[in-house]
Amino acid sequence: MNHIVIIGFMGSGKTRVGKRLSQDLGVPFIDVDRVVTAKLNMSMKEIFQRFGEPFYRALETMTIKELAGDKERKVVSLGSGVPLLEQNQKYLKELGVIVYIRGSYETLRKRLENSSSNPFLDDEDQEEKLKKLIRQRDPVYAKYGDIEVVTGVKPFEGLIREIEEKLEPYLKK
Repeated sequence: MNHIVIIGFMGSGKTRVGKRLSQDLGVPFIDVDRVVTAKLNMSMKEIFQRFGEPFYRALETMTIKELAGDKERKVVSLGSGVPLLEQNQKYLKELGVIVYIRGSYETLRKRLENSSSNPFLDDEDQEEKLKKLIRQRDPVYAKYGDIEVVTGVKPFEGLIREIEEKLEPYLKK
């Protein structure tokens, strides 16, 4: 096992959890979305608008491919679309242990309702679009997650404690 990889829907708390785990474990934190946007010095929304989703996804794939070959353990937060693409799925297990942060529709809706930075929730019918995306993505996340936790049901500290306890057997490998 090399990296600790965080997956989940937008608004699930991948970045916040990842930063905290990296701090607790004393390893670097990498947010793939931030790596991609920093490469172009543009927001995710700007990249989608200017170059399109396939271009953004190709940059994500390049980033996780590089991380799969990196031997220094890191906590890695993946963009919510990364596990969905077949070309990325082969890298998921190579990256390390995968922590799936599941969120209920209500939790995710509350967290995303004022998000203007996400290109997927730009239209008027955000509620239907959000439900549809959750239905499409949850089974994929569940398939690849080695560890699954639910966000929005306990305080943040409790969530972190649960993840760290579930990670213990993997960290000994």
